[in-house]
Amino acid sequence: MAFLFSIIAQVYYKKLGLDFKSIFKGALERLFLTIALIHDINTALTFFSALKLATRLKHEEKAEEHNKFNDYYLLGNLASVTVSILYCYSYKHIETIPFFMRLIE
Repeated sequence: MAFLFSIIAQVYYKKLGLDFKSIFKGALERLFLTIALIHDINTALTFFSALKLATRLKHEEKAEEHNKFNDYYLLGNLASVTVSILYCYSYKHIETIPFFMRLIE
């Protein structure tokens, strides 16, 4: 997922190379959300949203880049939460998912 987001960022911002700081932050976000959801701490989603909003409020940019950044920011956050929910579901239902059953056998 991190490499997919990096490719999308390169298309949006037209810059080359991987931003390992962003990849690490994204992995840490998904780890936090996954652990919280596995332990049924659903309020972590609200906490995560508040943190992301607080960091977003300090972001300054030109008007024409504003919409592009907001779209990328929203899609990235939705993807992080969706991936974490999928991780959590997979962890809790590993014995009922055929793909994982083949790996366990």
